[in-house]
Amino acid sequence: MGRSIITAAPATTVASRAGPGSEAQAAPAADGYSDALMKLIPAEVIGVYIAMQSILINATPKSNWVAFLVVFMFGVFATYFYLRVSLKVTNKLQLGLSVGAFCVWAYSMVPPECPLYNGTYAGLLLIAYTFIAPKISLDVKS
Repeated sequence: MGRSIITAAPATTVASRAGPGSEAQAAPAADGYSDALMKLIPAEVIGVYIAMQSILINATPKSNWVAFLVVFMFGVFATYFYLRVSLKVTNKLQLGLSVGAFCVWAYSMVPPECPLYNGTYAGLLLIAYTFIAPKISLDVKS
């Protein structure tokens, strides 16, 4: 199972190349809401971001936001390249939604000492984005 979201199931079945007498394989079904949600959230990159951020919290002064910004930007680029190169996701809207999901999750995990952080807004944004993003149609040409 890849990370590309399947928006519509093909009308026909896929014939197997195993030879005569083999059974036809069913085409993959379109992804539902929960499948699309799981494919949009870049859990692997979020895990890397959490590990890097926890190292920074223990190693740098709380006022050094440049290091946190560098780690955040690394996460943004890592999300795009991990999905595009490693997992072969080609839909540009899906890539954009996944990068957006990383940004929302990263903002929700910013240390409270950050002057731009507001826990209330971060929580509301996380809930809203997680609820709405899988409902966005990806039928646009890649």
